Amino acid sequence: MAAKITIASASTAEFFHFLQGMILSVRDKPQSRDIHISLYDLGLTGEQKAWLKDYVNNIVAPEWEFGLSAGAGMSVPFKGILAKPYLPKYFPGYDIYMHLDADAWVQDWFAVDLYLTGAAKTALAITPEIHRAYTANYAASREFHAFIVDLYAKTWGDEYAAQYSHYPILNAGVFAMPKDSPIWGLWQDNIRTSLSRSHHHCIEQAALNLAVFMYPDRFQYDAPIRRNIQYLPATCNWLCHQSLPLFDQTRDAFVEPFLPHEKLGIIHRSSDDFKDKKSADIGILDGQTINRNLKYKEGEYHTAIQSAEPDHLSDWQGRGGKKY
Repeated sequence: MAAKITIASASTAEFFHFLQGMILSVRDKPQSRDIHISLYDLGLTGEQKAWLKDYVNNIVAPEWEFGLSAGAGMSVPFKGILAKPYLPKYFPGYDIYMHLDADAWVQDWFAVDLYLTGAAKTALAITPEIHRAYTANYAASREFHAFIVDLYAKTWGDEYAAQYSHYPILNAGVFAMPKDSPIWGLWQDNIRTSLSRSHHHCIEQAALNLAVFMYPDRFQYDAPIRRNIQYLPATCNWLCHQSLPLFDQTRDAFVEPFLPHEKLGIIHRSSDDFKDKKSADIGILDGQTINRNLKYKEGEYHTAIQSAEPDHLSDWQGRGGKKY
């Protein structure tokens, strides 16, 4: 019997333009025919939800998890962050849950296949923020490490920052897990612990990373030959805050910046600076540049409901316009 699979995401009304592109990038692929899409409603409008009904199987408004009262002063998007480890609770009946941030989109299905294959065999399939083109290895290395130290120190304490800040970050924006993975519970427990210290906007990413790094012996399945975690390549979750891709006009596809210029499977438009600027000059393989906004179909969705990226996104993270 084929596994029941859902791809999950979350969106506010403000973020609908990104969500629309992500969903269309999935549904335009014939491989998505038997895959459900499940969505956390974080304040979508009636018109937006009416459009989604033709593409999405489940739409649920999550609660404030972890006993928080009316969000404890936090903004609504934080509700979706805290609900991430509860996908099996809100969308029961699936064997595998894949999460896709609304600002990510599927260029090539090979990446989805790898996540689903990994989740079918192990406790978690996820992509570390590692690639030879990523700025965290070069000009931004000190800034990036300082962000990681600050994240672990605020959410867990200096001891954890000292021990884990040199580990690669496992990006929580795209991942896949089976319904019975022990990581769901460990992730929930870690968020519960760190909420007593901080409401950091990356609290769920730190909690997921430590669930993996702190408890490797808890991911044993019955078959000892299976690897506990599948770490996928950066082409499966290309992080635009780490490096902008190149564009290959021959293949009409975004590719990694260095040889062999592998095609990117999922493009994660994660750069806050890029969202502010809306577009940039992207290099093409002949050495010239082309202006692109890195959205699915460049944001030209041609659907019954039209959407557009807001001129200025709400600074709900207190991010100051930067990812780190």
